[in-house]
Amino acid sequence: MPPAAVRRRALAIRAACGATRAAALALAGLLLLASAAGAAADPLQPPGTGGIAAVDRALLRLGEHRRLLVVGAHPDDEDTTLLALVSLGQGGEAAYLSLTRGEGGQNLIGEELGEGLGVLRTEELLAARRVDRARQFFTRAYDFGYTRSLAETLRLWPRQELLEDAVRVIRRFRPQVVVSVFPADERGGHGQHQAAGVIAEEAFAAAGDPQALPQLAAEGLLPWQPQRFYREAWWDPETATLTLEAGHIDPLTGRSFAQLAMESRSQHRSQSMGRLQEPGPRPVRLTLVELGGAGGGAADGGAAAAGEGEEEGALFAGIGTELAAIAALLAESAEREALAERLEGVAAHAAAARAELAPARLAEAAPALAAILAELRLARQGLAGSQATGASHADALVAEKEAIAAEALAAAAGVVLDATSEQAAVVPGDVLPVTVRLWNAGPYTLRPAPAPLTLRSPAGWGESLTLPLHDAAAAPGAAAPGEVAPGALVERQVEVAVDPAAEPTVPYYLRRPRRGAMYDLDAVPAELRGLPDDPPPLVAALALELLLPGAAGDAAVPLTLERPVVQRVSDLAVGEVRRPLRAVPRLEVAVTPGLLLWPLPAEGARVLAVELTAHGDAPIVGELRVEPPPGWPRPRPLPFTLDPQRRRATVEVALAAPEGLATGRYPVEVVAVTSDGAGYDLALPLVDYPHVRPRPLPRPAQVQVSAFPLELPDLERVGYVRGAADEVPEALAAVGVPVELLRVADLPAVDLSAYDAVVLGSRVHDAFPELGAAHSALLDYVRGGGLLLVQFQRWEYFQQGLPPLPMTMARRGAGRTTDETVPVLVLEPDHPVFRHPNPIGAADWQGWVQERGLYYPQSWDPAYSPLLAMADPGEDAERGALLVAPVGEGTYVYTGLAFFRQLPAGVPGAFRLFANLLALAEGGS
Repeated sequence: MPPAAVRRRALAIRAACGATRAAALALAGLLLLASAAGAAADPLQPPGTGGIAAVDRALLRLGEHRRLLVVGAHPDDEDTTLLALVSLGQGGEAAYLSLTRGEGGQNLIGEELGEGLGVLRTEELLAARRVDRARQFFTRAYDFGYTRSLAETLRLWPRQELLEDAVRVIRRFRPQVVVSVFPADERGGHGQHQAAGVIAEEAFAAAGDPQALPQLAAEGLLPWQPQRFYREAWWDPETATLTLEAGHIDPLTGRSFAQLAMESRSQHRSQSMGRLQEPGPRPVRLTLVELGGAGGGAADGGAAAAGEGEEEGALFAGIGTELAAIAALLAESAEREALAERLEGVAAHAAAARAELAPARLAEAAPALAAILAELRLARQGLAGSQATGASHADALVAEKEAIAAEALAAAAGVVLDATSEQAAVVPGDVLPVTVRLWNAGPYTLRPAPAPLTLRSPAGWGESLTLPLHDAAAAPGAAAPGEVAPGALVERQVEVAVDPAAEPTVPYYLRRPRRGAMYDLDAVPAELRGLPDDPPPLVAALALELLLPGAAGDAAVPLTLERPVVQRVSDLAVGEVRRPLRAVPRLEVAVTPGLLLWPLPAEGARVLAVELTAHGDAPIVGELRVEPPPGWPRPRPLPFTLDPQRRRATVEVALAAPEGLATGRYPVEVVAVTSDGAGYDLALPLVDYPHVRPRPLPRPAQVQVSAFPLELPDLERVGYVRGAADEVPEALAAVGVPVELLRVADLPAVDLSAYDAVVLGSRVHDAFPELGAAHSALLDYVRGGGLLLVQFQRWEYFQQGLPPLPMTMARRGAGRTTDETVPVLVLEPDHPVFRHPNPIGAADWQGWVQERGLYYPQSWDPAYSPLLAMADPGEDAERGALLVAPVGEGTYVYTGLAFFRQLPAGVPGAFRLFANLLALAEGGS
């Protein structure tokens, strides 16, 4: 296959979003139902029912109709206290809509930035939601970084696209109350915060407008008008019209809802959001901004009447929160009355069963839950085919309650379904062994259908399989042929043939290149848009009957249990470990470095390390091809062989530049072509931390060469203490700086005088709070004649007095320059920083990414020389971006310039300026 054809094929594989498959759409449509049913059967936890907590929370939800949507801009913006209070304390359905996945922020715990950080923060939000039991939604907006400007935000995020995404979520989730975290003006500070306030308010109005966004009606999303629009009163407490108390104890955990909220918030570990779980009162203050029109789409107009016992001033005051209020979505009719009567019966059964619930008698709740399930199914039958206004909304809401009741019934009856494999990475074309287990841990007999077990793949791994639960007509433990007796465990071994055309598992929002600051979701099925991730790629479903004894004989209650198939392995240190399944290409190709820094004048060749990783058992033979830009010398193809004994190999390729290489960016592509003509040019490393579920991050096998003129000072050793998400030392080493990594714990014992300069990475104090105890060694070093270069730190660094001369930073008012294109004024043009060894000019401030700098101090000792001034549009000039001071015999530098973004991005001027800062070690300031 010609190289160009190989590249086209590889790019097509990478860009493909996947066909709209009936199975995928069906499961995506059920994701809301699955999340509504709670966390009793988390597939990444060992099999179990969830116990009394799962049943009690379900019964509470089965008697209530409360729905809350909180809208913010980023992960960690959400009011976890309000979410936990409604979801855990009031039996409501709560959700958080984050406009972005937090890609523009920083990372305290790892190296991911940009899209990789977005994957991590998505999973951190889902980890938080597993604590507070709320749901999670997103728009297609990409976090392009901090900005003060609402205008810039809405220029980069097209307003109509944001509005469409937010209205899609409202019409899908159907909240009665919407709470905006941020105001729609400058009080929100961050321009993206302001945009979240603007979009929340506009979406509140547009969601119920039949003329707005007709494309959503084409998706089947009918108008839905929330009834209350609140704003968080953090910004202006004097305007609060409602105060809720979250300090009450949750009887199932013994902690307050506020404490549970802090556990939820502490899942945002990459953002240093760990919080103490303080006991005591915790108020939540909101400001009522607007009332909706027809209550939640109610056909009779106006807000529904307040539910019985609704307290005046409560979050849902004036809104029908009893279960039967769902019937008010229909016009006055016999159909509406029948629905209301059934829902009243459901609520009564739920209240009675909850009052009698006890750990030792959990199974006794099963008959009540069976009755509830039957009533909900009859209610849905009554709505089937109805053309009445509001019927589709009512049916969707009742369907959620049905899913909750079904899972609660299985939990009360002690019925557990599990589906596992011994491998997580699945190669298209291979066979995946799956073990399905049905554990009847309760006192009731189960009767599976004749062919009850279905394995289906929303990801298109193959056609659905439907087969018997037992390999034989009767199984050990069966009370009768085909039945599963109390206490029995039934296992079924299944082999799933994975379609050779199945696509690698990639988050749906990363399957196409972004369009500016928006993800391209044009080829994504509408049912997936706004969801955190794709549905599980392989799901086991089991249809059975639960036999409940009664006066007239056993009553057979139909149940269908679903469980995603996951990997299950035994870790000798941890015990049972479960991970999601994912499809991987037969060959992964990863190139290091992804950015090749090439100081000019170019001398010699550079080496690319290409790591090949084979999946599956078959040998792979092929050759590695490197495609440089036109005019560059082409490396010869290199053969490779991978077999069952050698599944991974690193191939080094020498890349030479043409004579007279000019400053610029040059793309290089790498393709592994196997003997059957297939081309592979993608790696799928995992974003994987203990507190989140691992997710693949697509990395094309491409290299960007950044060539630019650079002179380095004459230094022998530069010590570097790595900060948070800090790839600066690798970037410096790549251009020839003699960097040596230092550990904070070793600083007191290291002879720092052996180093020409010591550099502290960005936010190193956050990453290593023990830096304060070790800092005296650094101060002794600089006073003795060393160069200490400190990249941006947060408030705590200054509050603890760690700079050698006084310097202050406001805790929340730290200076920054968010517009990376603003002019930079050099305050001392003759300072060595701008002359040696690289003359710094206007061109060196071009091409910067995301921001100029951040965390500037506001005041400093007169001994510091401020060297730069810059200002965001409409703002006063900031002078704290680069400060230099003599300290004893040495030099101290503090810089808020965002070198942590610029150097890994290969920005020439940033390298030249950093080299000049290091050159201060040659002759002081």
